[in-house]
Amino acid sequence: MAKKILIIGAGMAGLSAGIHACRNGYDAEIYEQHSLPGGLCTAWERKGYTIDGCIHWLVGTRPGSQFNLLWREVCAIEEMEIINHDIFMNIEGGSGKVLKIYSDLDRLEEHLINHSPADKQVIKNMVDAARVVANTKFPLEKPSELYKLWDMPLMFFSMLPMLKIMGRFSRISIKEYMEQLAGPFLKEALSLIMPGGYSMISLISTLASLHSKDAGFPKGGSKVFARSLEKRFLELGGKINYKAAVEEILVEDNQAVGLLLKDGSKVFGDIIVSAADLHSTVYGMLNSRYRTAKIDESFAHLPVYSSVQVSIGVDTDLSGEVENAAVKLNNPITLGGEHNRYIYLTNFSFDPSLAPAGKTVLRATLYSSYEHWARSADNKNRYDEKKERLAELVKGEFEKRFPAVKGKIDMVDVATPVTYSRYTGVWKGAYMAWIVPPEVGRFKISKELPGLSNFYQIGQWVEPPAGLPGSMLTGRHVIQIICSRDRKAFQA
Repeated sequence: MAKKILIIGAGMAGLSAGIHACRNGYDAEIYEQHSLPGGLCTAWERKGYTIDGCIHWLVGTRPGSQFNLLWREVCAIEEMEIINHDIFMNIEGGSGKVLKIYSDLDRLEEHLINHSPADKQVIKNMVDAARVVANTKFPLEKPSELYKLWDMPLMFFSMLPMLKIMGRFSRISIKEYMEQLAGPFLKEALSLIMPGGYSMISLISTLASLHSKDAGFPKGGSKVFARSLEKRFLELGGKINYKAAVEEILVEDNQAVGLLLKDGSKVFGDIIVSAADLHSTVYGMLNSRYRTAKIDESFAHLPVYSSVQVSIGVDTDLSGEVENAAVKLNNPITLGGEHNRYIYLTNFSFDPSLAPAGKTVLRATLYSSYEHWARSADNKNRYDEKKERLAELVKGEFEKRFPAVKGKIDMVDVATPVTYSRYTGVWKGAYMAWIVPPEVGRFKISKELPGLSNFYQIGQWVEPPAGLPGSMLTGRHVIQIICSRDRKAFQA
C-alpha cells in the first residue's frame, strides 16, 4: 500500500511536492486554507479586470533552459505564451533623465557606459559577470542533502566559471556595489532594479536570465500559472482540499502523524510536509515545540521586504506606452518607515487577457512595512481611510505619467502587506522571505526539525530568496529525499 503524504498548502512548493509525490507512487493529499491554488502566486478579479498579485518576471520561461525543464515537470509551461520585454525597466529620474535597463546585455552595457563613461569598468565588471552566469549550469537537480563525496569534484568542475564571480560579488550588497559609481543618477538608478539589501549575485542572475530570454511573463499571469500546476497534480491522482485550514500538526512520540483541521476534524498520514508559511508552521501548528535557535534568531533579527500595491483599471488602451518604469516622485511617500522616493509602475497592456477589450490594468508598487498597516487593521474604517488616502495619491501619479487615463479610471484596488498576510498566511506580508545579509553567504533552513520525525518543511523560507522557482524546487527536493530514504529511484 502506498505511503500517504499530507501536504499543507497549495502554493508552488506544495503543488510541486504533490506532483512529484504522485509521480513516485505516493498517495498525496493537499490541505489549503484558501479556495484557490497558488499561495503567494495569486491574482484576483475586480470589475472584469484581473489584478496580478505576484509575477513580475518568471525565471525558466525559455524552452530548454535549466529551470524551464524543471517547470515542465510540474506544469504545462511549454503551452503558455511567454511575453518578453526588450526593456526590463525605464528608470525616470525627473528633469528628462531616463535610464533604460535593456534585457540584452550588449545594449545594456553600451547604454550605461554612454550615460556615464567614467564608470565603464564598474559597469563592465557587472555585465561580464552576468554573461558568465547566463552560460553556467547550476547543480539544481539534486538536493544538497543527497550529495555524496564523489559529487563534489563534478559540481566543482561544472561551477568553475562561477567561482570567480561568487568570490567577487556574493558578499557585497547591491547598494554597496553601486557606491563605487561616480555618476550620481546611475548610482541611484541601478540601485532601484532590486532591493539594495540583496547580494549582487541576485541582480547579476536576474540580468543573466533577462539576457537569455529566460525571465518572461506567462500570458494570463499568476492565476493561470498556478492553475497549471493544480491541473497537473489532479491529473496524476492527487487530491486538494480547499478551505481546509490546518490548526495543528498532530505528533505522537515525536513523530508527525496527522493534521487537526480548524473545523475540528483529524486526518492521518505517514509523512507530513508543510509548504505553509514557516512562522505559522513552527510557532502555530507545532506550538513552538521543535523550533531551532536559527529559526528563532532569523525571525527575530533578519529583515523582510513587504510592499503595498495600488492597481487601477482604465477605460483606454495604453499599448505603446512604457510597460515597466520606476518614476521619481516630486513628493516622496513615506509608509511606516519606508521612504519611497520612486514609485514602480507596470502597464499591463502587454497582456490584454488581464482586462476587458480596449481597457488596461495599471499597477503601482511601493515599499511599506507590515506594521504601518497592521496598526490600523483592527479598525476597518481607519484602515479603509488609510488605503483611500494612498489610492488618491497614486491615482495622481498615474495621471501624471499616463495623461490618457484621466477621467477614465473605473476600478481601484489596494493590497497591503496585511492583505497578503490575511489571504495567504505569509508572515508580515513578506513575499521573498528574509533579506539575508550578503556577508552571511549561503543561507538555508533545514527541511527537518530536530527531534521530530516524518515531518518536512519546504517553501520560500527554506532557501531565501527563493521566489517561485526556488519554492518549486524545494517541493521537488523533499520528494527526492523521501524517495532516497525509502530506497526508491526518483522519477522526474
